Amino acid sequence: MTVSSAPIDTGQLFRSVRAARSWLRARAPGEETSTSGCVMMKPGNDEPPVFMIPGASGSILQLAPIAATMTAPMPVYAIRPRGLAEGETPCEHLEAMAEHAIGVMRAMHRQGPYLLAGYSAGGLVALEMARQLAAAGLDVPLVVLLDTYPSREVWPLSCHVEILARQAAKALWALRQLTLRQAVADIGRRIRSLFLYLTASGIKLVTPPPLVAEGTDAASRRVHLATFNAGEAYRPSPYSGKVVFLQPEVLPNLEPREPRRVWGRFLTKLVIRQVPGTHLAMVDTGAVAIAAEISRCLAEPRTA
Repeated sequence: MTVSSAPIDTGQLFRSVRAARSWLRARAPGEETSTSGCVMMKPGNDEPPVFMIPGASGSILQLAPIAATMTAPMPVYAIRPRGLAEGETPCEHLEAMAEHAIGVMRAMHRQGPYLLAGYSAGGLVALEMARQLAAAGLDVPLVVLLDTYPSREVWPLSCHVEILARQAAKALWALRQLTLRQAVADIGRRIRSLFLYLTASGIKLVTPPPLVAEGTDAASRRVHLATFNAGEAYRPSPYSGKVVFLQPEVLPNLEPREPRRVWGRFLTKLVIRQVPGTHLAMVDTGAVAIAAEISRCLAEPRTA
């Protein structure tokens, strides 16, 4: 495979999907339209490659800014989910998504060890891949989760109590500064938000609004919807391998401040590291910092 050695200006290349596609074509001609399901994002040496799983949208282009700035010497691949190619239907269950990704990965790299990273919902796929690989006796030295959580239905009660208490304190503070009319409207909005949160947590009080699936075409939107639904239905199993959780510094109000509260019951070798920015910035303006942290994580198993 011919790979461009031209310098990469990530500040300019990833402001649009068209620019990211141009970058991918330049680095790996012909790979963008490949139906293999596994695309080289960064060339490297002969060490075991890194396999990355995109978020719910399924677009490997969202991983391009991270891959472009990784300093780890091994090659980096991204795995497309099933359902993006013409005539394919998305997998309905996360276990099947992981099984499909393993098949694609092992067609490229038959023997381990396997280094995995997943962004958002893709982290659930990566974790389930690791579980299946480990169950088959294959070596998985590292899984990196980029701000990945399972369904709220499996979060512990203490997590929900902390979040709701924090929201209640903010609501009381805000009400002090509102007129009576504004306060009534604000209370109504917050009650609706509370009902939606409890519904997502397993207490079905209201019908949630339909998911607005992202994607530039019908196939992308189907994959997004299928991945979201599969992630909500997925119930993680205990996993004893090393997992690094990258947590953005800026957190939404309805997320736990301590990921270990959610993941601690499932992951026995969990390492949590903070990175700058927000969840969305991980694959955009914060990609350089994420790439540096992943490269650091990849260096650790080799020097252990």
